[in-house]
This record gives sequence, structure tokens and C-alpha cells, in this order.
Amino acid sequence: MPLITATIVVVLIYVLQKVIYARLWHKGLGASCRFSRDFIDCGESAELSLVIENAKRLPLPIFQLKFSVEKSLKFDDMVNAAITDKYYKTEAFALMGNQKVTRKLSFIGASRGVVNVTDMSMIVHDFLMTRAFAATVSDSDTIYVFPRKMLDLDFDMFFRGIVGNIETRRSLIEDRLTFRGIREYQSFDGMRSINWKQSAKSGELMVNVRGYSMDSEVKIMVNLDTESMIEVDRVFEETLSLASSFTRRILLSKMAVSLYVNAVDRNGNIIQETGAGQDLSHGITIDKVLTEVSKSRGSEVFLEKIDSEIKHASENIHFLIISPYHKDDLMEKLEQLRSTGAGVNMVVPYYHTYPYKPEADYISGWEVNLHAS
Repeated sequence: MPLITATIVVVLIYVLQKVIYARLWHKGLGASCRFSRDFIDCGESAELSLVIENAKRLPLPIFQLKFSVEKSLKFDDMVNAAITDKYYKTEAFALMGNQKVTRKLSFIGASRGVVNVTDMSMIVHDFLMTRAFAATVSDSDTIYVFPRKMLDLDFDMFFRGIVGNIETRRSLIEDRLTFRGIREYQSFDGMRSINWKQSAKSGELMVNVRGYSMDSEVKIMVNLDTESMIEVDRVFEETLSLASSFTRRILLSKMAVSLYVNAVDRNGNIIQETGAGQDLSHGITIDKVLTEVSKSRGSEVFLEKIDSEIKHASENIHFLIISPYHKDDLMEKLEQLRSTGAGVNMVVPYYHTYPYKPEADYISGWEVNLHAS
């Protein structure tokens, strides 16, 4: 009799717990993944927080959260993880009733890209491990891994040489909105600077004295086409990294920056030109644009853009062209752009096995390490 009673009790517990878990396992259960930062530079570290909440009395002895992210994020924890086309991870938890658990996974952004947490799902087992219940999780997060910033001495010297030309030219541009005073006319003064009213009063030609412009703009124009077919992706990424690095350094120099890149984003949309900005926050805007870049639209599009700039160029704009492509058709366009009075500098990324010799004093070569990791 006791054995029969015990058997009945065990069966009742078995059936009852199956019914209870089948009805209640998902009640008050939530899971989410959150990056500790919205964006990082390539090479920087951050964390992915996994938050699981069981807002009911029923315990969940075995809870598994599965998710995947792009393998461009290099996680420290490889337990219950696999890397194929993505980084696939399974995290196991034991949840008591009314418990919230947070687990943090640290990683490094190894390469540029917009990274989403995808394929999130949760699996719950009943108390006696007789049945599993599963559901997808729609809550996820995104992080931008910005292009690598060049922080070494070579780039610092390279930058100083180019920005020195920009700052020297900026100091020579008059700002017609800044009035500093009046003086007598000199032979080198232009007719537009003559103050006719004061000249009539004094009986001598007098000219307005202006301040120098602090509102000049550096327009970074990026052409992603290259003349070499060897490791195109590497020079592609180096070009974007140069654009990002120049943007940050120019903004730190208190100059306004805008960006044009002849590319489409990861969704196939044409990337639009950014406006000019001088705050460091504008660098984040530009970095997000560069991170979204998927592929080039071609040199013909870039040449058409240069034609447009030639028509609307002004002496307050300094163009910084970054382009592995440096054939004669582009060089001719840049000479036309310079003839408008606008400032022009060009940076040509190249492989040391295919050396590039600058053809003019406003052009500089930037050597790309073909075998860099």
C-alpha cells in the first residue's frame, strides 16, 4: 500500500509539474541584451549585458539564452560558444522565483561595422527535465564599431604637415563680416575694399580693414575606388580609417569639417554628404556615416562630384581628397578645382610593393601595410 501511494504521489507530481510549467513558464519571463556603449572605435573594448528576469514564484532550474552577433566582435568568453559565419553563444542560468540576473560579456571591436544582436531565443526546462519550452526574443541592441583611429607618430607627423597648410591658408582669408577699422588705400588693395563714404569725407581713398576668417571649412572627399586589385578590402578600410582619423584631428584643431564619400550603405542606399560641423559630436555623426559604408559607387560618380564642387567652390573651403585612385582624369579635375582659389590637398593610400610618387606638392602618399593583421 505505501508503495502504491508513493507511486501515485510521484505520478501526480510529475503530471502536475508538467501542467504548471506548460502553462506558466513564460509568464513574467523576460530577456534582453544591451551593449554598454552605443559606439566604440575599432580596437576598443565594451561589454554586452545579458539581463534575465523571472517575475513569478515558479523557479526555472535550467534557463538557456541563445544569441548570435557578427564575428567582428572578439569575445573573451568562448565557453559554450562557436564561431562560423557569426559568433554563436549559449548562456545557461538557474533562476529562482522573482529573481533578476545580469551577466556581462566583454569583447573588443576587431573591425569596422554595425553589429546587431540577432537570433535571440530562450529555452526553459521543467523541474524534472522532462520537457523543454522555447521562444524567440525580439529585444536586442546595436553597436557601431567606428573605423580604426590612427594614433601613432607616423600619422601625427603626416597630419601636422597637411593641417599646417590648411591653417596657414585659413589665416590669409579675409572675413568680410568682421570689421576691424579703416586705413588709407594701398596699391595692393582691391576696389571692393574701398569705403567710399569715408573717402569722400577725408578727401583720400580709404579702405575697410577686415579680420581673418575662422569659418572656413575642411571638406573631406573620399573616393573608395583603387587602381590595384590586390587585397582591395585592406586599402578600402585604410581609406575609411584615414577619413575618420583626419576628421577627429581636424575637429580637435577647432576647424569645421564636412564629409562626402562615393559609397552606398549596408542597405544599398546612397550615402548623403554631411553638413559642416565644428563640435566633437559632429565627429560621431561622420564616424557613423563611415561605419555604414558598404561599397564604392565608382570613380565616375566621384569625378562628377568634383565637377559640381568646381562650379560652387569658394576660397573658404579647403578640400582634403582621400583616394587610392589617382589617374590623370582625377588629377585634371583637381587642378581645375585649385584654379578656383579653393585649397586642395590629396592623400593617396598605396601598397609599398606598388610605390606611389606624388605628382604635385599638394599630394601626399600614405603607405598601407599589405601584411598587417
